[in-house]
Amino acid sequence: MEVFKYTLDKGSKKFLCPNCTKKTFVKYIETDTGNYLTDDFGKCDREQNCNYHKAPPKGQKCYFIPTLSLKSISDKACRLTDEFGIVLIVPKSQILEQTKNDCWITEWFLKNSRIQYAVNEVKYFYSNVSNFVNEVKEVVQPPQEIFSFHSLELLNNMYCVNPTIDNLTEYLKFRFPIDKVSDAMQNYFISGTNYFWSNSTAFWQIDDKEQIHACKIMQYDTYTGKRIKEPCNRINWLHKATSEPYFNLNQCLFGLHRINEDYQKTIAIVESEKTAIVMSVLLPHYIWLATGSKGNFKFEMLKPIKKRNIVSYPDKGEFNNWLKKANELNAIGFKIAVSDLIERTDFESGYDLADYYLNL
Repeated sequence: MEVFKYTLDKGSKKFLCPNCTKKTFVKYIETDTGNYLTDDFGKCDREQNCNYHKAPPKGQKCYFIPTLSLKSISDKACRLTDEFGIVLIVPKSQILEQTKNDCWITEWFLKNSRIQYAVNEVKYFYSNVSNFVNEVKEVVQPPQEIFSFHSLELLNNMYCVNPTIDNLTEYLKFRFPIDKVSDAMQNYFISGTNYFWSNSTAFWQIDDKEQIHACKIMQYDTYTGKRIKEPCNRINWLHKATSEPYFNLNQCLFGLHRINEDYQKTIAIVESEKTAIVMSVLLPHYIWLATGSKGNFKFEMLKPIKKRNIVSYPDKGEFNNWLKKANELNAIGFKIAVSDLIERTDFESGYDLADYYLNL
């Protein structure tokens, strides 16, 4: 008989369903202790109207295997001799528990072995249930999408071979020492371009493996440093200018390539690429990255920096949204702090950290 570590409570007690908020929710309990799991694990009795059901993971099914000997032969494998003298090489990853004379081996491995195990004792090995979000319904993995990348030759041609003056760089030279501006533009491979509009700025999205995900092109005003939005919002992409019809865009954080410069520095995240550049001049003790849009403050974009200490500076009006997302990400291992510095100012909605420092 298989005994599961977790089961639905067989008593009459009901709780508020996290989906429909009706008091029709049956929680999962730990079989050995009778303790309830967290409030999201359970099943709603309103099967037609709600149908919420979130089960804890079933765990790895293992069988008890008596042994004559079990010796380590490498970092990854053991030599096992079972009670009938059958000798096998078993990956250590498939031996989930062992003593001097026996062990527990995963059913996955045993199915393809010569060991007789079907009538042996069964046990499930579990990870911490709070780390799982395990829906009961079957999840079908979609085929892996193939994304496009720009070539290093294209970057080299625009940055080194045919450099073009861009309005944003010229503006920053009015506000900061020229050598500081030059260093910042080199750090982010900022280049000018006449694609779409004269003297526009090309922001390359290069990841930590030096793959070029994208290049966003924007035009700025030389005298104000503001992005030009009239008669239209002047934002476009290099792959459209170079007529790459099958380019499959997959953005990464602007400045992501810089995280390899120093593994001890805290990473600071803002929305605007321009703000990341400005702040890299003003506060170089951080590595400054940009999401490129408020909606890009999300797991897919931040995954490469999950293990780093992160502080984020949302634009005015976005604090609550970024704080909510940061809390969700921190629950799965991120270390993100969200600053309310801009939210506490009298700025209009949309103003950011660069506006704060440039107007001091």
